[in-house]
Amino acid sequence: MPASYREATLDEIIGLRQAVIIAGTDRDSPYFPGDRDETTRHFGAFDADRLVGCLTFMLNEWDGRPAWQLRGMATDPECQGKGIGRELLRHAEDTLRRDSDVSQLWCNARLAAVGFYVKQGWRVVSDEFTIKGVGPHHKMTKTLTAS
Repeated sequence: MPASYREATLDEIIGLRQAVIIAGTDRDSPYFPGDRDETTRHFGAFDADRLVGCLTFMLNEWDGRPAWQLRGMATDPECQGKGIGRELLRHAEDTLRRDSDVSQLWCNARLAAVGFYVKQGWRVVSDEFTIKGVGPHHKMTKTLTAS
């Protein structure tokens, strides 16, 4: 499936986030604190004009230093397993590597997604923990290196 990868607006990605990430949880809203911050970066994978993947990086902290927190990564269920998530994450990481001096990335990864992130060079750095209403997770990190 051909897809283009680019920065997106919150309005462009919020529907997919609602359908894929929020559905089946106790969360009421697909919005995260910080979604509208000036430093937050939203990315999308598009097949023509149709959004098929999304993710958000929010400027946050890790171990007391600036870091990008990955949140809200989702791929349309009809498009999963086709490399769209991998390519979208690669595009977003490359953009951050180019545009930002902050090289530390981190996320709270659902157990089902841990293997995906490991394949993309992320490391598990915590024991399993539960986010109420969402389920079990691990903290994961990655440091961007110069390309």
